[in-house]
Amino acid sequence: MAPFIKAAVAAIIASLALTPAVAALARRIGAVAKPKIDRWHSKPTAMLGGVAIAIATIAALLGFVPLSRDNLVVVAASAALFLLGLADDFLHMKPYQKLIGQLLAAAAVVAFGLVLPWTPYDIVNVLITMFWLVGITNAVNMLDNMDGLAVGVSAIAAAFLGVNFMLNQQSGEALMLAAFCGALLGFLVYNHHPASIFMGDCGSMFVGFFLASIALVSGTGGGRSRSVVAVLAVPVLVLLVPIFDTTFVTLMRKLAGRAASQGGRDHTSHRLVALGLTEKRAVWMLYAFAAAAGALAILVRRTSLEVSLGAIAVFTVVLAFIGIRLARVRVYDEE
Repeated sequence: MAPFIKAAVAAIIASLALTPAVAALARRIGAVAKPKIDRWHSKPTAMLGGVAIAIATIAALLGFVPLSRDNLVVVAASAALFLLGLADDFLHMKPYQKLIGQLLAAAAVVAFGLVLPWTPYDIVNVLITMFWLVGITNAVNMLDNMDGLAVGVSAIAAAFLGVNFMLNQQSGEALMLAAFCGALLGFLVYNHHPASIFMGDCGSMFVGFFLASIALVSGTGGGRSRSVVAVLAVPVLVLLVPIFDTTFVTLMRKLAGRAASQGGRDHTSHRLVALGLTEKRAVWMLYAFAAAAGALAILVRRTSLEVSLGAIAVFTVVLAFIGIRLARVRVYDEE
């Protein structure tokens, strides 16, 4: 466990030290998120926290993790998405411009052979993987709608994905995730409610793409197993909270006749607050949900097909009831 602890602690310390400096720089250059009617925060808050996360992660990886070719692809492509997000934080790029950048990074990852082996057909697997990489990146971006939510859920996902890699005897990838998780936890000290800094698009794109792409290493998302269900379910379960939130919000906006890309206070977290939870309790509830999904991913990987299918079925029913209850919460103004 010593190498994992060293990598995580180094990343935590680096993130703790870098984040206040980045926040001060952001305020000095005017990189501040101002309150808007369709945003949750109520006071001007420094942005660019992703700079601290990315630097802390990459520094810890270079210092403590022996990187294979596939792992270098993950780091390089995630760094490219960080730069794309940083450009967006300053230039406020159009959605299609960001999408082009995301597709190029996803294509580069696929070109190096990192794909989800979900079907017997290579071309289908390539298309699924492209959708996975772009989808998870944007899902984490959309989840960044309340103090500490996206960062905390991503840290939980990284921890459980790392455990899956360890069980799969992929120590290099598990070590990478230990460092990544440490960088997120260090940043979370400043990002939890009330947040003094946001990670911005440079952070959400880096975090989302890192999680999505490292899940491809070994081709099974850390779930190399005799069970096909495990191969399919492990990456989805580990990242279920951002997947659920994005799918749910997109569906609700379409049903309400709104553009899916239109911002608003209609995410899972916002609806939980509308039901009476405090902001902190809403965030912690989603943390618990992420941890439950991560634990289920480990269970699915290590149990028989029958038990796996039964556990997933029960979890799906619970998820459906939660979705129905949240869908009844009024969040859109009547025209």
